[in-house]
Amino acid sequence: MKGDELRERRIALDMTQEQLAAELEAASNTVARWERGERGIPPYLSLALETVERNRGKRKDTPRPARSKPKPAAKSKKSKPATAPKAKPAPRTRVR
Repeated sequence: MKGDELRERRIALDMTQEQLAAELEAASNTVARWERGERGIPPYLSLALETVERNRGKRKDTPRPARSKPKPAAKSKKSKPATAPKAKPAPRTRVR
């Protein structure tokens, strides 16, 4: 399978890269790299896509979510890093 075929199958499923990545338990940028040919597509991906296609056929058609621009990250106050509680020392034993 090549990147173009993967993209065509994803579009036929009416899925975004993010949705397909979630179904495959992969990162969305990995799906994008597969489609662009920047990463080799694993040989088992064809079988995984067949499973996704079967599962999508059984589900009720859900509308594709509208794409929205990512929200800017909120500025957070600097806080001290969390520290782990100190372990209690082992009891001492007296050697005679």
